[in-house]
Amino acid sequence: MRWRLEFYNEQRGILAPYAIEAPLPAAAVRLGRQAVLAEHPPGRAPRRLSLLARAQRIGGQDGSGWVLYRIAKDNGHASAGIAPAEAT
Repeated sequence: MRWRLEFYNEQRGILAPYAIEAPLPAAAVRLGRQAVLAEHPPGRAPRRLSLLARAQRIGGQDGSGWVLYRIAKDNGHASAGIAPAEAT
């Protein structure tokens, strides 16, 4: 099954769309996260995490700051809410 994912990084102000082939949504998220980290490698990590940074990680963010913004099945038609993966 084909999935369309969007990841958002608030610190960088970037919305990154991806089209991923995976059998389940959880697998698509894992592969999408690998793709976004390969395309946008994390910057230098701070020496010590602030209380806010630790709370954000609990809320779904990893150390890179990327969060899954949207996931949907890709039926081959452009959705009103999701831009084509080629338009980055």
